[in-house]
Amino acid sequence: MFINVNFSGGLADAHRLPAYDGAKSLEGITRSLLIVTNFLVEGRVRHREFGRVPLTFNIVAQQPGSFETVFEIAYTAAVIGGPVIQEVAGSVASNLLTELISTTFKRATGLTEERPSAEIIDLEATRSGDVDAIVDAIEPALRQSHTVINHGVTNITIHNYAQPEQPVARLNRETKGYMWDNVIDDRVRVKLFSVASFNANQGTGRAFDLEEGRSIPFKLAPDTDRQTVDTLLGSISSYTRRRRLGDNLTSAIALVYTCVLAVDGRVKKITIQRARNDISQLG
Repeated sequence: MFINVNFSGGLADAHRLPAYDGAKSLEGITRSLLIVTNFLVEGRVRHREFGRVPLTFNIVAQQPGSFETVFEIAYTAAVIGGPVIQEVAGSVASNLLTELISTTFKRATGLTEERPSAEIIDLEATRSGDVDAIVDAIEPALRQSHTVINHGVTNITIHNYAQPEQPVARLNRETKGYMWDNVIDDRVRVKLFSVASFNANQGTGRAFDLEEGRSIPFKLAPDTDRQTVDTLLGSISSYTRRRRLGDNLTSAIALVYTCVLAVDGRVKKITIQRARNDISQLG
């Protein structure tokens, strides 16, 4: 499989990249793609030592147009024998990879998601929390991927080389602003969310904003009470049973929280103060 990374705007339109910033962006993109691809091979999120994995990842060409880098990802045999593809019914390795890149990049850069593909829905049902763990893992590398934007380049487009008309991911000034700039907002808010994942050891996870249609990372405030934890676990249980077993359960819960915002006002992360099954119970 070949992945094309296209840099456009500014100096890139003259088929050039600023050497340092361009190299830093390529390093970030490479690391992001490696983390996602490796998950399909190993079934776990690896942050380093990718050389131990039966995965070939090469740059095979750099060419004008505006400025393009082509990656070769030779992984299909390893994925077919790996744990993930066997658990996601009817998935084709190449389709699952492009869908996973698209989904994780969108979530990490704060873009509104359309309805997930059947492959992603199945993956999240069978391996709860793994997709969001990938999002958290690629965030530093994806932030680095934006280095060259506003410094000689305005847009980076990633697509399957065989399907150039269907971009897998886009990085631009808006996604850079979302990832690089934070605004602390201590105003207390109340809203309905559905908990998609929760790490009990770290007190972190991701909650799905039912109004905005995207998942947002969260952490628990140090003084959260027992009922808050019980409510989060109840939401995740209902979510899992609805996805896996078809149970007619609602996983929406009311959260009291504060935010870290992007400069455009979008919520990037939340700190949960309290959680209850209904807003009326927060009074």
